[in-house]
Amino acid sequence: MRWAIFVAVLSLVFGADPVWATADDACPLQAEFTKPDNPLEHLATAIKRPGPIEILAVGSATMVGQDGGGGRSFPFRMAEELRGLLPGREIHLTLRGARSMPAPDMLKLMDAELAQTHFALVLWQTGAVEAAHSMNAEALRATVDAGAGSVRAAHADLVLIDLQYSRYWRTRASLDVYEEVLRDIAEAPDVALFRRYDLMRQWAENGGIDLERTRKAEQEKAVDTLHACLGDALARFVADGAGIPGR
Repeated sequence: MRWAIFVAVLSLVFGADPVWATADDACPLQAEFTKPDNPLEHLATAIKRPGPIEILAVGSATMVGQDGGGGRSFPFRMAEELRGLLPGREIHLTLRGARSMPAPDMLKLMDAELAQTHFALVLWQTGAVEAAHSMNAEALRATVDAGAGSVRAAHADLVLIDLQYSRYWRTRASLDVYEEVLRDIAEAPDVALFRRYDLMRQWAENGGIDLERTRKAEQEKAVDTLHACLGDALARFVADGAGIPGR
């Protein structure tokens, strides 16, 4: 099967205020979701050095955006939030991936990018396709572990991003085994896990942003808000891991 591949390289020159603000009432943040278990040492080092800070984000449509341009996706929003924390610095955000792409194809994209550019940080959202189609969880483990090895060899930090919260998929797939794979690999000292699933579940269960219970006419606005919320949370997560002072 041939997979459509979207590519977006975004050069952000820091100095202006972020374009998007999060809706705090829709997505309050607790420290447990914004503090990685492991420091992002390679990113911290890149921040101290002159020159652009290179970040690679690999994943499905929620990472690269529905059109592949990345303008509404939460990694792009993360970068926009970081611009307020690092005034005067330039960040290059490279987005790679496509809708319904499995982990092995994501790994190929990631390896190709790592061979060309020295990234300080790699964001990898994976496991959703495997969970939706009940694919072998141990095969996912082997692939993600290989990817962690590639990032390690490239002297970059790896942040794994887990599944989106969904009541629908929760009743139709055994999500826990795929979540366990990502949690296990994130125990390595140079890997961190951004717990998107638990964060989105908390928002939904506490009356915040909840796509599955949003009226159709308001879906587009809700998706936009969700990406702003996730982008803000991920920016705080990355900033904490790299020792970037908050506002």
